[in-house]
Amino acid sequence: MAATTFKGEIVKSYLEKFSQTKHLTLAKKIKAETGLVFDTVEQVRAMIRHYTGSIGDKSRKTLGDRRFMRNETVQSTNNKYDLPESDSLSYPIFKIPRAQNSILVCGDIHVPEHDVDAITAMVDWAREHKINTVLLNGDLIDNHHLSYFMKDPRKKRFVEEREMLWRVLDVLQNALPNAVFYYKAGNHTERYESYLMTKAPEIFDTEEYNFDILMRFGERSITYIGDKIRIKAGKLSCLHGHEVRGGGANVVNPARYIFLKTKESTIVNHFHQTSEHTEPTLSGDIITCYSVGCLCSLNPQYNPTARWNHGFARVLVDENDDYKVFNARVYNGKVL
Repeated sequence: MAATTFKGEIVKSYLEKFSQTKHLTLAKKIKAETGLVFDTVEQVRAMIRHYTGSIGDKSRKTLGDRRFMRNETVQSTNNKYDLPESDSLSYPIFKIPRAQNSILVCGDIHVPEHDVDAITAMVDWAREHKINTVLLNGDLIDNHHLSYFMKDPRKKRFVEEREMLWRVLDVLQNALPNAVFYYKAGNHTERYESYLMTKAPEIFDTEEYNFDILMRFGERSITYIGDKIRIKAGKLSCLHGHEVRGGGANVVNPARYIFLKTKESTIVNHFHQTSEHTEPTLSGDIITCYSVGCLCSLNPQYNPTARWNHGFARVLVDENDDYKVFNARVYNGKVL
């Protein structure tokens, strides 16, 4: 019993740090870093599945510590008429640990349509400003040939895009060797998932084909945060804009649009524009929403007259979870 408890505490400690990492990726990481504590990767994986409530209803009902439950089906608290339980899901909130308080927020790199000068300017700036956390906030890879849009046969294939993404990640991780990295799923990640559901539904739920496994994020110690999971950096919510439905990418003021949808301070990528919108509440609090510029081509083939700009943001969080945002624009290779 003591050995089982000891192993369980190890698994829980990893789940606290990597709450959204896929089971197999996390199991391999735990096994590699704990040596002979666990017999096999499958033993670790089974314990992860137990603590995250993934084994089944019977196991979930006996689970005392429910902190690590993922996408748990919403269970009624008053079902006196014995209605069938709903299939609706509750999505967890991912809280960036307080020690990770100098956060670089960037996204929409769209490899291989990335902009070398803009990324270079951001990396140079980040190296000078004591960044200890990088939130890759969606759409780092384009997944062009997996889209339902018309495909250009001259564009790089998925495997080539993936190789280029790894090279970009190499640059970021080598430039910021002490930073913790998070990768948030965006709408271009949905392209991959939609492709599997449509073209290969038989393997859609196979862990080996999960996006983060295929991208080998676990080998890079990059924590993957799935679609529709809200991130909190102190009191600031972080989303990819496709999670706020209805506005598309052509709203006049993205930050104001996000404010009208969320009614709380929020920072998003997805709109490829730097914008900010502030409104006070009746009690005197201030709500500010931000949209962050992109790091991809400003004039892609499918939208040559786009009203986009390059940019990234830094979020500084203090011990009270209050924060400051520097929403940077990049112009002609310079941070403004």
